[in-house]
Amino acid sequence: MAGLHAFNVRFHLGGRNWPTNPYGLQGDGSVAIEPDFVIIGGRNHSSFRLAKWADHRIRMVDIVNVRTEGPDLRFDVIGVKGNMTVGFTLADSAEARRLAALLPTRQTEEFARAYAEREAFHDRIDYWSPSTPVIWGLLTLNIGIYFLMWLARRGQYGISLQTMPGWGWSSPVDAMIRSYQLAHWGANVGPLTLGGEWWRLVSSMFLHGSLLHIAFNMLALWQVGTLVERIFGSTRFLALYMIAGVCGSLASVLWNPHVNSVGASGAIFGILGGLLAFIRRENSGVPPTIVKELRASTLPFLLFNLTAGFLYPHTDNAAHLGGLVGGFVAGHLLARSLHVPERTAA
Repeated sequence: MAGLHAFNVRFHLGGRNWPTNPYGLQGDGSVAIEPDFVIIGGRNHSSFRLAKWADHRIRMVDIVNVRTEGPDLRFDVIGVKGNMTVGFTLADSAEARRLAALLPTRQTEEFARAYAEREAFHDRIDYWSPSTPVIWGLLTLNIGIYFLMWLARRGQYGISLQTMPGWGWSSPVDAMIRSYQLAHWGANVGPLTLGGEWWRLVSSMFLHGSLLHIAFNMLALWQVGTLVERIFGSTRFLALYMIAGVCGSLASVLWNPHVNSVGASGAIFGILGGLLAFIRRENSGVPPTIVKELRASTLPFLLFNLTAGFLYPHTDNAAHLGGLVGGFVAGHLLARSLHVPERTAA
């Protein structure tokens, strides 16, 4: 492809975190920069026919809102065929910035406002909470306890009963062994908890019944909790996590007095409840653009998982709802302002 500047890129068809393009291009391709045009080329996978190479010319005057995120580059195209977003991945961040410098710097008013608000939000959480020690501590504690329980099962019952570390499916004998072990290690067993062993409301938050169970919970905790810890601050976030988790355990045992429940999901739902409480407060320091984005991602997640919980018989939805409500209330009580105090000259 001819051009004053040429770049090797990679196109993606879909995915929430991948830059996409409206032309159906996928795989290795190229971008060439000419004085008045950008020419992107790649293999078209939009039909059932064999993929074939296609070039698309975009006028420079129609390109706005160029932005990079690591090696990914995106820009919007406005003009004759309506608005669209074109994105692709380059070799590295430096290459993405080099290409971005060759593209127009024009920004729409809406994009400029949203970009400024995102920058302000990240500056604020960087100022108040540059790191997330509580999240890493919780991940280490949950995974460490699960590993210790697996080692205990191997040592007590022999490898023949534990050929896998509890993937989520197992023999009836192994399932019974793990159920007894969870009760011994502190599961929220209704008769025991209501019989005076209230510490199980806390201990059950750090136990998991299978590898799939802990994998899903820890992934959700990391994805959601990292941002929420930075918004609340580590100490307040830990309080939010514990309050929500206990509320989830309490709701579980009150809803079903014969429950045998474990897992961090009640606390995770509480983190989301706390986030929703935080962003609805006036003068929270979370800009409108970020509030809109957080609501758009949080509410569907909650709706999907609560609906799935009612459909799947082994899901403890009482713990989810209890954690969500507890986290929402605690979020109101623990919330702080993210506004950065003005620095005075010395």
